[in-house]
Amino acid sequence: MTWHTLAFICTIHAIALISPGPDFAVITRLSIVSGRRSGIYAAAGVATSIGVYVVICMLGLSVVLAALPGVSGILSVVGALYLAWLGIQCLRSKGEMPNAGNALPGGRAFLTGLLTNLLNPKAMLYFGSILSQVLSADLSLTDGAILWSVLVAESMLWFTVVASLFSAQTVLAYLRRYLKWFERAIGVALLALAARVAASSR
Repeated sequence: MTWHTLAFICTIHAIALISPGPDFAVITRLSIVSGRRSGIYAAAGVATSIGVYVVICMLGLSVVLAALPGVSGILSVVGALYLAWLGIQCLRSKGEMPNAGNALPGGRAFLTGLLTNLLNPKAMLYFGSILSQVLSADLSLTDGAILWSVLVAESMLWFTVVASLFSAQTVLAYLRRYLKWFERAIGVALLALAARVAASSR
């Protein structure tokens, strides 16, 4: 694997990361209502899930899922239900600002980020498509480790920036009056994403 190829994959991944999706919505929301620590834990969960998907693609299991559309369909349904549940939680929120009483434990925030990405069926399709550019039978263990490390680090870096930005005092001061409606918007977005994921399972 050449450095040119690695840079190409990293560029595609960077574009995918900054595109709003379930991961961005969940980390943004947790950072605002539970604080920076919870947002960073959720970011670590997303990055871990991405690492899992990269390993799965390296092992060639994406080919198995492509050959067994029933498995992909089940994953789509489960992912849609999970996103819908998150969306409903946002819609039910009272719009409370971060404090010691409503801070989400690190483990739960990590699990939320992990499941949000892991149960997104488009994640497997995405990684299966971009990694097909470099994955081959002669890919060395060193190249595989470099690719895994760079993609996970890139993901963690971006979502840590997101968590830090949306937990900053200046942003929180602006959102203080509108947090309830911001959470409603996030909830609607998550429900819309859930509907799209469910439609893709048909």
